Amino acid sequence: MAYFSAMNFDPIHFLQREGVLAGAEETRAEVLAGGFWNDVLRVRGDGVDLVVKHFGERSTGWSLFPIVPECEARAMELLKGRAIAPDFVGFWPASSGHGAVLVYQFVPGTTWNGDPAEAARVLRRAHGIKADGFRVMPATAAELLADADRLVAPGDDDPLWHRLQKLRPVVAVGQVEVCRTFVHGDFNSGNMISGDEGARIIDWQCPGLGDPAEDLWSFLSPAFQAVYGLTPWLPGEIASFCDAYGDDATVERLGRLTPYFAYRYAKYCITRARDLATGDPTSAKRYLDAALAGIASMEET
Repeated sequence: MAYFSAMNFDPIHFLQREGVLAGAEETRAEVLAGGFWNDVLRVRGDGVDLVVKHFGERSTGWSLFPIVPECEARAMELLKGRAIAPDFVGFWPASSGHGAVLVYQFVPGTTWNGDPAEAARVLRRAHGIKADGFRVMPATAAELLADADRLVAPGDDDPLWHRLQKLRPVVAVGQVEVCRTFVHGDFNSGNMISGDEGARIIDWQCPGLGDPAEDLWSFLSPAFQAVYGLTPWLPGEIASFCDAYGDDATVERLGRLTPYFAYRYAKYCITRARDLATGDPTSAKRYLDAALAGIASMEET
C-alpha cells in the first residue's frame, strides 16, 4: 500500500463526501503530532471537533507492534462510551485514493497530567472489558522469548546486541500460569491524554488478547520512557501505579515476566536504532537511548 501523506489528503473534503460533515464554511483542519505509520489531523468548526487518523503502510509480521487500522477501529468502537478512549465516529478502509481512515471525537484538554495512579485506574477498566477476535499475544516466558527470537536480529558486529545476549533470561521449569485479557499492546505515557472529563488512552493500533501485565510493564519500563524522552519513574510513582491498578495477581506476574518483556523490547530497539540511523537520526537516538535504559535496568536486577 502506498503512503498517502497529509499534504495530499484533504480531511474536510473526505468527511463531507462521507456525510460526516454537512458543510465546510467554518471548518478548518490542522496537523497534529502523529506516529511513523499515520498522519493525525484535527478537523473543527461549528459544533464539530474530530480527529482524523490517516494511515499509510501497515506493519505486520516483522514488527513488535503490528499496525492494523481495522484492529484500532474495532478496539475504539468497543470502547465507545466507556470513558477509556476518545469516542469512535467511523472507519473507512483504504481505497485507491486514500489510506485507511479512522475518525473519533477530539478530547478537549491538555497533554496527560502525569499522574500514574490515574493511568492505572483507566487501564484497569480497559482490562475488564470482554473482547474476542483480536490477535492472541505471547503471554508466558517461553512464548515471549520465542517472540523475541522472531524479531530481526541486530548485526553480529553490534556491541550492544552482544551485551544484551548475555542478559537473555532462561525459562524456569514448572507450572505455567496463563492469563489473557483485552490489552492495549503499546501502553505508555505517550499514549495518555488528560481531558476535562479525565484521562483517556489513545493509539489503539495494536490491541490484542494478552497478559495485562504487559501493559503494566510497558508503562513502567524505563526503556519506554526513554523513547519519549522522559526520565524513569521513581519508586514511589511505580508503587502508586501498582496500588491504583488494584490487582495483586497481575502485579505479581509483572515481576516474573519483566525480564522477558525487557529482553524482547531491548532487541527491538537496537534493531530500530540501526534501521533509522540514516533516514531519521533523531528517532534512532531515542531508540538507542531506550535500548541502553532497558539493558541498564536488566543489569541492575
